[in-house]
Amino acid sequence: MIKQLSYLAALAGFASMFSACDDFALDSVQPIDSVPLELAVTDANSAGAARAGIYDELQDATLTFDGYIASYTYFSDDCDWTGTFPTRAQFDSYNVLPSNATMGAVWADYYDVINTANNLISVLPGVEDPSLTDETRNNFLAEARFGRALAYFHLVTGWEGVPLVLTPTVAVGDELNVPASSADEVYAQIIEDAQFAADNLTDESLGMNRGGANALLARVAMMQSRFDDAKGFATAAIGDDYDLTDVPYLEDEIFYLKFISTDGTSIAFFFGTPDLGASRYSIAPSAKLVAAYEDGDLRKALSVDTLGGRNYGIKYNDFTAAAGSQTDPIYFFRAAEQVLILAEVAAREGDFDEAERWLNQVRQRAGLDDIDDLDDDNYLDAILKERYVELAMEGGFRLWDLRRTGRAEEVLGSEGYNPCDNVWPFPQDNIDTNTALVQNDCCNC
Repeated sequence: MIKQLSYLAALAGFASMFSACDDFALDSVQPIDSVPLELAVTDANSAGAARAGIYDELQDATLTFDGYIASYTYFSDDCDWTGTFPTRAQFDSYNVLPSNATMGAVWADYYDVINTANNLISVLPGVEDPSLTDETRNNFLAEARFGRALAYFHLVTGWEGVPLVLTPTVAVGDELNVPASSADEVYAQIIEDAQFAADNLTDESLGMNRGGANALLARVAMMQSRFDDAKGFATAAIGDDYDLTDVPYLEDEIFYLKFISTDGTSIAFFFGTPDLGASRYSIAPSAKLVAAYEDGDLRKALSVDTLGGRNYGIKYNDFTAAAGSQTDPIYFFRAAEQVLILAEVAAREGDFDEAERWLNQVRQRAGLDDIDDLDDDNYLDAILKERYVELAMEGGFRLWDLRRTGRAEEVLGSEGYNPCDNVWPFPQDNIDTNTALVQNDCCNC
């Protein structure tokens, strides 16, 4: 099926298309746009198969590298472009054009996630099957809404206001002409969906969980400077007596997107150097990031290595497997992020003892000395630095932090970042086909 618009990728045919595998890694999906939705999901089994499609779309190869990781990390001082694709180079040089095909593919695949979720959300309430209990039905809906919330979070943090599409797209017509909603409206929908997920996810989920939904709500609250809300959601995600020092680095999982070899990723392939064999080395930790690790920081040896005179990232280290069959997870939500949210909120409230208690959990696990002198003048520098090295190469954390604290131009300006870079342009093919979509003002800079 041709993707004429990002949200045209209708998953209208669910039945017999999806199959769940171990660690909720799923088989490939070939959507069929001629099967009526009400015929595709008719009972508990087909609803379960349809819900598995949410995970499958989240695992899309374009999203697992360019969407969740590369586009953001190139567009900050987290990672550098070291490959050959000029569309990725545009992110590294803060010169993303509307015609950028990599950006267009990422945008389209986020809307694939959204449309797949919309299909299930639309049809499932009307399915009659005695074996489909209210708890199971709401869990399936919660997974769909959590997946939709994740996709919209990445869209709003890249493009700010975007088309808010909440019903299935199953035809080509005027219904595809959707204007961009405001960023506040998009965030409001993310919050509504994530809260439903936090209230309704159960152990029947294929991996999504209430902790992850609350972690997303905490992250959104930080983006919106709703710090008291962020504290409540982060506490709900991990508890108020959580001890990060008891959990090894990168094992503090709240919700990871996981893979198996038959349905894997190519992330290590892109991070690895040619000295490792069949690796592309399209992305590398920046010299600034490497220098940011303090002497004795145990995280450095788990994040960065050097081979053949090149620094390369090793958080995704399934280097022996072929591209497309690597099993490194996507670190969607780790407890360390929530700990650092609690540290920042406490500091913003002036409770520096509490802020140090949370912050030093992260530092102690990293083998570093405690910080005992946080104050109004230094707390944000200290916490942002800790977030920089703790969450490096895991996604948009560095860019999100610099933007939400108003520091992006200050920190990245010497590399070419300017006020127009706070938002990416809409893909040109969507401007051409969606008559209601007006290009972002960034293109007039």
